[in-house]
Amino acid sequence: MNNNRFFLILHLFLCLSLIYRPLYAKEIELPDMGASSSVALTPHMEEQIGRDIATQIRNSHQVIDDLEINEYLQNLGYSLVANSDDAYQNFHFFLIGSNQINAFATPGGVVAVYSGLVLTTDTESELASVLGHEIAHVTQRHLARSFEKASQFSLPLMAGMIAGILLGAASGDGGLGAAAAIGFSAAGQQAQINYTRANEKEADRVGMRYLALSGYDPEGMPSFFQKLERKNRYVGKDYPEFLRTHPITVNRIAEAAQRAEQYKRKMSHFNSSLNYRLMKAKLTVISAARTKQALQYYRARTEKNSLAIHPEYYYGYGLALFKKQHYSQAIKVFRALKASAPQNMVYTNALAKAYIASEEKAAVNAGLKLLSTASKNNPYNLVITANYAYALMQTGQLSESILLLESYNNNNFKHPAIYKLLSRALGKDKQLVKAHIAEANYYYYSGLLDAAIEQLDIARKIMPKNDFYTLSKLNARKRAIEEEKALYELDDE
Repeated sequence: MNNNRFFLILHLFLCLSLIYRPLYAKEIELPDMGASSSVALTPHMEEQIGRDIATQIRNSHQVIDDLEINEYLQNLGYSLVANSDDAYQNFHFFLIGSNQINAFATPGGVVAVYSGLVLTTDTESELASVLGHEIAHVTQRHLARSFEKASQFSLPLMAGMIAGILLGAASGDGGLGAAAAIGFSAAGQQAQINYTRANEKEADRVGMRYLALSGYDPEGMPSFFQKLERKNRYVGKDYPEFLRTHPITVNRIAEAAQRAEQYKRKMSHFNSSLNYRLMKAKLTVISAARTKQALQYYRARTEKNSLAIHPEYYYGYGLALFKKQHYSQAIKVFRALKASAPQNMVYTNALAKAYIASEEKAAVNAGLKLLSTASKNNPYNLVITANYAYALMQTGQLSESILLLESYNNNNFKHPAIYKLLSRALGKDKQLVKAHIAEANYYYYSGLLDAAIEQLDIARKIMPKNDFYTLSKLNARKRAIEEEKALYELDDE
């Protein structure tokens, strides 16, 4: 085997996909790509790799499981995708719970950012610039183009190599991949290194275009680069992971700044949502090693800043109080926030949850009423629906919870979180067959087809023997999932 090609692919994966740090706690299983051949990655292959990597990320238990934050990230990501070169490409956006400053993209539209990176940003445009850069890696098919440069490399070997890098990441030994890349560089393969630098430059250029077309401040990209470059000066060898795979030079910052200025001349205003500030505050509280520190941090800021100018400080303070189970104090903070912006659903959710968590009858009823009104006025709001259904479940109103969740599914895009809640409600209501069917749908819409089939098999085993109608529906559903699974299996060629 040609060692140069080995290091080329390894180096490309490190530089393009950014996936050699700790992500996965379980064994990585990538699709069988068939026998050795000289073909490049096709879009179908990329989609399958993306599906499998997305599945592994979901199974890693390192994804931050907060529906509100994840909805924000999806909306931000797809606002950029809508203005990309491939608006019909499926994307999977993930938030990894880690204090590392990193992000990565893989074939098939997997884009992940670490919580440490999100918390390092100061504006929504800075965060959007990172997502835009990673989306550009996907839409410009950098990995596929890299395979074309090394066309004699076998695809099964690539799958094994990718799995090896990810398994090394799971063990925390990211140095192995980095050492290989450094060794490759030292071997003098300047042409291949320039090729990967060209990809980075293209991702900067294209990502900046996505950023501007989506209405975000193009200055977000050079601003974030400068921030990382300054951080690099003071932290020595422990510089951010993002810089290991995205080396930032003075020229790169200057080019981004010049390009941003050109775009800004054509723009009259920039997107800057309050939701970014609120979700960053929520992530700060979730990520805090000690809730007491977060409480002190936000209390100090509420003492020095008005609610009208910095509501995110008050929101973070309320969340920290809630996390410390100081519900009556949290209620006061969230009441003030809701009074300042009655239509803000983030405040409505927070206040309702604090009311219900207090377990005082009058407060619980007030929380349920808040969510009921919000649900009627916002029937398509995923977070409101999920919180209201869960609150109904908590208070023993199982039939109402089930009806709400089923109604949402009938009138909206299917979402795994809704099916997960529905499965729990049906289980509590002793409707076990339906509970397993809902669980199957949860796994199906999460991309876990084998687990979905397993749940359908359990439902078939426990259902009444004379219920031929339900049995036929289950069998048809199982066949449909099995056929879909077969469609995503890459041909052995």
